[in-house]
Amino acid sequence: MSVSEDTNGLWFEHGQLVPRMSKLAATDIDELLGGGIGDCGTPFIVTDATQDWSCKDWTFDWLKETYGHIAVETAASFESPVRMTGRLGDYIDYITDERDPAGRVPHGFDYVDPETGDPVDHSAAVPDGPQYLVSWDLEEISSIADHFHQPYFMRSRNLLDRLMPETKRGLFNKHTFAFIGPKGSLSQLHNDHDHTHSYLSQVIGRKKLVLFSPAEAHLVAKVDRFGFTIGGSGVDPRKPDLKRFPRLMDAHPFECVLEPGDLLFLPSGWLHCAYGLTAGVSVAKDSVDHLNFGKWFQSMAVTNLPKLASRIVQHPSFQAEAVIPDWAAQSRTDPSILSFLTRHYQA
Repeated sequence: MSVSEDTNGLWFEHGQLVPRMSKLAATDIDELLGGGIGDCGTPFIVTDATQDWSCKDWTFDWLKETYGHIAVETAASFESPVRMTGRLGDYIDYITDERDPAGRVPHGFDYVDPETGDPVDHSAAVPDGPQYLVSWDLEEISSIADHFHQPYFMRSRNLLDRLMPETKRGLFNKHTFAFIGPKGSLSQLHNDHDHTHSYLSQVIGRKKLVLFSPAEAHLVAKVDRFGFTIGGSGVDPRKPDLKRFPRLMDAHPFECVLEPGDLLFLPSGWLHCAYGLTAGVSVAKDSVDHLNFGKWFQSMAVTNLPKLASRIVQHPSFQAEAVIPDWAAQSRTDPSILSFLTRHYQA
């Protein structure tokens, strides 16, 4: 890879295009994801995945009229030290304004401490980029939950639905977010923690994404022992620092542009950053199937939610699914996960 200025404001040589497809079957998914435990698979775009979703009819005017009163939080990026809070309606006015959003703030928004949410005085501060609604938790709005569903090609694969069906309005939708931003908004390079698969459906506007395989994570970001990107460490695709990432040229990026109705499926561990070509709305969901269940469960048990992992292990469906033999081998080297399973599960 060589570095050059892309016409959309991202600095990289055009990467391999993410394939586009439709009418997928379960066997197609196994092939695309590698078919074996631990294989990272390849991203793909499905063009017919959201045809029965009500959110495909969303408009900015409808969102403003229906949910404009809801409080939201914005930032220039996930890692930005400055956060702002205000009403969704005012934010939609901000992103649909034809003026450059950089250097402006949404009307009626206040600065808050990103840790506590308490108001802070940044009245003289200049925003460090266009304000991005980085993760609007859609679980908080019961009336909107039925506007989107599991994609048809994942409905028989989602282990969370079968292992813990009572979490349909709990665990699963806690991994359902809307991302809303103006033209030029950027989500920094990262991978989704907890080793979930994720899919990003474009509802309004157009978005460009650059993606890197988990096998190349060390070339473009700092990662921890679980393969998760350390916050803010990824290469900035607008101005890459070759001193920090001297092996960046050895990486092989993928790229795609999402149009309304497109759904991008990201296998577990893939790094990605998104750049708004226009003002837009995307909906993201996380998913777990037999290919990434082991790594996801290990993350829950060791690093994130041990109580939740305990509930899953003790659930009768856990043993009925017989998922442990498929991934036990890759967990034997981690004393923490072995200790957890010894306490809570007898094969």
